[in-house]
Amino acid sequence: MTTSERRRLRLVCRGVVQGVGFRPAVHRLASSLGLGGFVFNGPEGVVVEVEGPDETTRAFAERLPRSLPPLARIDEMETATVEPTGETVFAVLASQEGRRRRALVPPDAAICPDCRADMEDPGNRRHNYPFTTCTNCGPRFTLVHTLPYDRERTSMACFPLCPSCRSEYEETTDRRFHAEPVCCPACGPRLWLQDQGTGHRAQGTEALREAREALERGVIVAVKGFGGFQLACRADDEAVVAQLRECKRRPTKPFAVMVRDLATARRLVALEPEDEALLASPRAPVLLAPRHPGSGVAPGVAPGLADLGVMLPTTPLHVELFRGAGFDVLVMTSGNVSDEPICRGNREALARLGSIADLFLLHDRDVVRRADDSVVRTGPGGPALVRLGRGYVPEALPLPVAAPHPVLALGPFLQVTVCLAVGEEAFCSQHVGDLDSEPARRFLAEAARGLEEFLEATGELVVVDPHPDYPSTWLGTELARDRGARLLAVQHHLAHAAAVLAEHGRFPEPGQAAAAVALDGTGWGPDGVAWGGEWLLLDGELGWRRLASLEPLPLVGGEAAVREPWRVAAAALVKAGAAELLPRLPMAGQVSPDNLALVAELAGQAGWPRATGAGRVFEAAGALLGLAPVNGYEGEAAARLEALAAGASGPVGTWPEVRLSDDGPLPSAALLAEAAQRRVAGEDAALVAAGFHATFCRLAVELTEKVVPAGVRVVALGGGCLVNRFLRRGLGEQLAARGYEPLLPVRLPAGDGGLSYGQAVVGVVAAARGVEPQLKGAH
Repeated sequence: MTTSERRRLRLVCRGVVQGVGFRPAVHRLASSLGLGGFVFNGPEGVVVEVEGPDETTRAFAERLPRSLPPLARIDEMETATVEPTGETVFAVLASQEGRRRRALVPPDAAICPDCRADMEDPGNRRHNYPFTTCTNCGPRFTLVHTLPYDRERTSMACFPLCPSCRSEYEETTDRRFHAEPVCCPACGPRLWLQDQGTGHRAQGTEALREAREALERGVIVAVKGFGGFQLACRADDEAVVAQLRECKRRPTKPFAVMVRDLATARRLVALEPEDEALLASPRAPVLLAPRHPGSGVAPGVAPGLADLGVMLPTTPLHVELFRGAGFDVLVMTSGNVSDEPICRGNREALARLGSIADLFLLHDRDVVRRADDSVVRTGPGGPALVRLGRGYVPEALPLPVAAPHPVLALGPFLQVTVCLAVGEEAFCSQHVGDLDSEPARRFLAEAARGLEEFLEATGELVVVDPHPDYPSTWLGTELARDRGARLLAVQHHLAHAAAVLAEHGRFPEPGQAAAAVALDGTGWGPDGVAWGGEWLLLDGELGWRRLASLEPLPLVGGEAAVREPWRVAAAALVKAGAAELLPRLPMAGQVSPDNLALVAELAGQAGWPRATGAGRVFEAAGALLGLAPVNGYEGEAAARLEALAAGASGPVGTWPEVRLSDDGPLPSAALLAEAAQRRVAGEDAALVAAGFHATFCRLAVELTEKVVPAGVRVVALGGGCLVNRFLRRGLGEQLAARGYEPLLPVRLPAGDGGLSYGQAVVGVVAAARGVEPQLKGAH
């Protein structure tokens, strides 16, 4: 063949293309077609050049996107014809360094079936080895220091490959070709069991055996996972669960459980086929699903809730913990004291978890980035994210317009994540959590710095919440000042709206508008009221209006009313003229008569902060029914209310007694008073809870029809209340039936864990279109 008959193509592939077996897949395809050329990791992505007959090179380019390994994804592929060189052999070249345009590693991936089979095979040198991995599974984001993703830039750099592993690593046809975490018992990390007193107790398989036996006896064991430490104990032992709660200072917030296999998961919770597929996928999140009665899980694991969070073993170490064990289910919760970050290093865990765990299952592979397990909830329309972490971070999210320069967004106060927008995409960090403690605030700074270092981009516009007392706002102000960057404050519920619209690619263009209903607990309102039940209109130039809201309710006692929703319930009944019902409600037996009378008296006085938060209303309903007069964690009373409603039997209708006024907000006080009246009259509590949800949805949809301008059909539904299945289904289905296009959060948490993305979206639009967020009209 003459040179003129040959063709050489250069392809630059961007997306999830490093650390996923992409180069071996390219090599296999090119070699099978008899093409020459090369492939390497570069700063702009994975660069491929193939040479051969014109028809064959075209076939290569056409078949490549369909020939990828499980974790790889091509988002963009540039193709150009270059001068042929006569190459006939295809080679994998060394990575090239430099400032990256865009080339990602995937999130950490749960153990794959092939590696699990290796561990089950007595003749395999990785039999029962707790660090077995390949290009299709294992740690990535929590392992790598910098890109390009090569072994010397990961925490595996200090483990030289043995000859056998070296052979696999260099063999292009092997599934461990350039699997950076690859290792075996001869050359990989070492495992040991340690206690607080005598130190080392056992190593290797003996450490696993002793840890397994300790768990069987009811001992709490700290286990080092992909992204940090987890605390494990038997899930069927109420005494050890109670001990874990006391030591962790987590009185009622639910624990997740890890199950031996999918059959055990089916025994515990109700799963659809798509739920099972997600559990067994590389993402392997904690999945919140309705639990079956009589599952054998201790009541203290998820008190008062209808859901149970389940996950499968995600690492080879977890697989080995269950091997031959006398248990099928373990509590597997974050290795921290409540409101602090998950522990990352061995010394840190021994120091911080010493008062909680009896034993520590440790190893010497460093965790570079701490990352909790992701949490997903089943529901109408399929599973939706509740918490971002392992399996989902880092992943690219769409932007309505390319960022002219990097935009860093730092979230609000609760459930915080960081988001960095670069080019045409945004990237959220792992879950940071609530910023109540100094360690959590340090983690926020660590996550922001880590995301910028990982993406090799420094935010030139820093976006914060306008609340002046949020530590995230303080950090953003400090960063902007120190680096000479611009600072932008974006209203809380505007950010919720932007997040949902952008996730679905429906953020309005200039000259267009979209509506949003934002339902959550609290967000700083420009009028001095704590917002949280908001109907908004947003246009493509970032002009926005508050169309309507929930009725403001007094927070008697200020912040105490957020922690103690019985106060909101009492104040609402006073406002509705139904104070006589208070002593007859279930919560009257849980709150002292003097306190109840005092709050009722004070509720009629002026000067208390007011709140329109939907979260406050649902918590108040849970409190007046006696479910949780005091929240043990954010939203507990509302979560218990939803669980109670899920158990309602018989037809559930809306309450015609509660109606919208001609020009008023959604009548929260009247809605709560009706719930109280029905319960006092003897209506079943579950039916009251279900009717409360149904009536709220009817009122919210009627209010949407009333205030959203004609011609605006897109309605984004966001805020933490949209985790609730009744609200997702009721609002989504009823709005769709009325001709609207409702958008629900799926790829990001509905609550404040997704808010940094919305902040970044507004920041990018502001920078790209040369506009500022502007509140129009009265609020």
